[in-house]
Amino acid sequence: MKNAFSREDKFMVFYELGISSLGCLLVARNNRAICFVALADDPDLLVEHLQEKYPHAKQQQNDTLLTSYLIRILNYIESPKGELDLPIEMEGTTFQKSVWMTLQQVPVGQTRTYTELANMLGKPSAVRAVANACAANSLALLVPCHRIVNKNGTLSGYRWGVERKQILLGREKALLTV
Repeated sequence: MKNAFSREDKFMVFYELGISSLGCLLVARNNRAICFVALADDPDLLVEHLQEKYPHAKQQQNDTLLTSYLIRILNYIESPKGELDLPIEMEGTTFQKSVWMTLQQVPVGQTRTYTELANMLGKPSAVRAVANACAANSLALLVPCHRIVNKNGTLSGYRWGVERKQILLGREKALLTV
């Protein structure tokens, strides 16, 4: 008798690729919601990362629903007005999910430190765990870990590159002053 979640069973992951001023963008969804958003210079590397995250999934490119999501995210990269309100599925531990949900409360154009984020969670001693949860975020932009900075305000540790983080924060702040 097969387990309902047998690794032999294939589930579908649909994905789309696009090009932005920050490089290549991959957006993927399962049957319920967006489950993976990543940035890189090489589209093949993005597909590899998707395969690593979902090694037992059947992957399919060219999905009409995802195309509309991809366009919205690409537009947001260029002009980050407001929040991206798209259906997402956070895959992680209970603690990671609580960090990611709290990250979504940081407004566009503002930043928080890892310490402030830990305090927002009511776990002031969990700064390192908060930083690790940010590093494990696989929903670039939709869970805005780019808004988290070091205690002294410097940028560090963005999974998709500190330069991208700097550009995103600059664009968000610029829109607030317009």
